[in-house]
Amino acid sequence: MPGKVLLAAAFLILAMFAGCASVTKPWIAPEVALSGLRVKELGLARQSFIVTLDIRNPNDRALPLSAMTYRLSLEGTEFATGGGVLERQIPAFGEETVDVEVVSELFGLLQRLPALAMKGEPLAWRIAGTATLTGGLVTLPYWYSGEIDPRQLIAVAPR
Repeated sequence: MPGKVLLAAAFLILAMFAGCASVTKPWIAPEVALSGLRVKELGLARQSFIVTLDIRNPNDRALPLSAMTYRLSLEGTEFATGGGVLERQIPAFGEETVDVEVVSELFGLLQRLPALAMKGEPLAWRIAGTATLTGGLVTLPYWYSGEIDPRQLIAVAPR
């Protein structure tokens, strides 16, 4: 009899773990899109920009972001990087727009921006990085690309 009780208890524990595993699905990385870029500071050695990102949560539960990193390319050239704390709770299937700072040491691309804007054609962008969830135990890589109107890239950030 004690063996049957022990066996029943083991099956019950396994059933509970199996139930918990089906409730907690793996996280899906947020969808990140570039929606704007403003010059913050210009220098010969370093430039900084304020990048506006649209972050969409594809999960069926709130996405508790604690930090993100960014690598931004424009027209095939990586030109800015950044990252840091980004305490956000994005609702299930929700979207949030955030402004983040990135830095660049690539002055040549900045010199090309006015000419690219004059062409009037959309510019190809790519963003890649990681999103770290609250607690720091889960880090989700992401990478997305698209096109943006060049007029959105030549504004100067307000002081």
